[in-house]
Amino acid sequence: MQIKQTVYLFFYHLRAFFELTFKPLLGLLTVGLATSTLLLLSPHTQVAGSLILVGCIATMLWITLVRYYYAAILKWTDTRKDANSVINFPHKPKQE
Repeated sequence: MQIKQTVYLFFYHLRAFFELTFKPLLGLLTVGLATSTLLLLSPHTQVAGSLILVGCIATMLWITLVRYYYAAILKWTDTRKDANSVINFPHKPKQE
């Protein structure tokens, strides 16, 4: 339960960060992919190029999954589903 609360708070408070920085991060990762392909062409820097390539691909996959499954992650980690902790507001009376 504690892990779910931590994940929920992490994703809830960083919502604006994920929404605002998704495209710039993809751009930076594309530059990283281009750099890694250039490093792979040289026989002296193939290890560094492969490490950068793997890191960029893993990071691209992670931020894409977070972007598309963000709502599902928040719903799954939301621990406020107990009847004690959910506040139900009464309906507003109609004014005539």
